[in-house]
Amino acid sequence: MNQAMGSAEPTVKVTLHGAPDGMPATVLVRLADFSPDRLKIPFRAGYEHFVPQDSSPGVPEDGAVFVWCDRTKFAE
Repeated sequence: MNQAMGSAEPTVKVTLHGAPDGMPATVLVRLADFSPDRLKIPFRAGYEHFVPQDSSPGVPEDGAVFVWCDRTKFAE
């Protein structure tokens, strides 16, 4: 688990597979933003949704792999 500089919130570094062009292959995600089965990352004018490649329950460790599954737009 990482601790972002200047931040008291713990983070985890995850790898994203199938992400849209221009999106980084790895990201730091605040643990508070995790749900058990989905990761939602803001990108451009919406959210990119990812599911864990490994179906182990709980908070992922650094290096966990998430696979792109959906995109939604920001509410207007």
